[in-house]
Amino acid sequence: MSLETITYIIISGIIALLLALFLYKDTRESSSKRLRFTFIFLRFMTFFSVLLLIVNPKFNQVSYYNEKPDLIIAIDNSSSITYLNQDKNSLKVLKNIMDNKPLREKFNIDTYTFGSQLKPSDSIDFSDNETNIDQVFKQLSQIYKNSIAPVLLITDGNQTLGNDYEYTAKTFKQPIYPIILGDTVSYIDLRIQQLNINKYAFLKNRFPVECILVYNGNNTVHTNFEVYSGNSKVYSEPITFSSTQNSKTIQFTLPSNKVGVFSYKAIINPIDSEKNTINNSKSFAVEVIDQKTNIAIVSNFSHPDIGAFKKSIERNEQQKVTIIKPLEVINQINDFQLFILYQPNENFIKLMDALTLENKNKFIIAGAETDLNFLNAVASSYDHE
Repeated sequence: MSLETITYIIISGIIALLLALFLYKDTRESSSKRLRFTFIFLRFMTFFSVLLLIVNPKFNQVSYYNEKPDLIIAIDNSSSITYLNQDKNSLKVLKNIMDNKPLREKFNIDTYTFGSQLKPSDSIDFSDNETNIDQVFKQLSQIYKNSIAPVLLITDGNQTLGNDYEYTAKTFKQPIYPIILGDTVSYIDLRIQQLNINKYAFLKNRFPVECILVYNGNNTVHTNFEVYSGNSKVYSEPITFSSTQNSKTIQFTLPSNKVGVFSYKAIINPIDSEKNTINNSKSFAVEVIDQKTNIAIVSNFSHPDIGAFKKSIERNEQQKVTIIKPLEVINQINDFQLFILYQPNENFIKLMDALTLENKNKFIIAGAETDLNFLNAVASSYDHE
């Protein structure tokens, strides 16, 4: 209730009291004082109630309470935990958390197990045949989308189903605290970190490939990076890594001699002491298409320069040049992507209008036979002198 409302209530009480006293100021002496005060009080309450309705005070009640955040414990229930002899460690971690009194006082602890799906359960038997950590983050995002709920993830990190959980975890809005079960010893490892390629390549051309290689180890090692198309080796390069030079970016090109979709496999050959070789290879595919840019060289007469232009442009096999006269090309205007107008004159007027109307690309070459007055008449953004 505001201070202003309280002031009005006090004033209303004073006015009600004055009115009640005023009405009974002439009461005869014979009336008993007790009865007189009773009437004054009742009249005061009547006036005060009416004035209180006019003031219309509002009463607000505010309640405060503490709401504990949720703490999610997601436990890997897959059989790989038992295979790694980490089942006892997993249960021990869970017991330590559940027996931690300060933690239980601070959080509402929710326990889940997961294999291929996430389940609300504290019964763990490590019997699931698949592990989908990606699904854990997706389902928890829906369950706790409107609350604060940090996640304690107990797993060996081996996923057999679903999308790469590294990317899903980046979009997960809750804090994640992983407890990794298994061997934490760091081993020598070579891997293909990333492959960057275009999905399409042009026929009879070469398409670029970029490959990022990463080495985890302390010793200097020598290996080979190779690319195969089927059983044929199409690229090879020797690679050397050390503790200080532990990554390399390889850039090369491959030929595209046939139309179609072609599959390739990039491999970095494993070294003798390497345990994990799954990440030593990546496959990729490229679709080779036969698509040429049609270019029209438009001229009203023959000239040696035209042949030189045609030869120079067609060195790129994705470009095809047609030499044609201005009146002939009007009916074929949609067959070309670029028009080279060689020394135009008044015979080009219909073609120029059509190119402007269709918003076609054009390139003008002027020379001794060019009608500059004509060009100045049709050009709106420049003048030829």
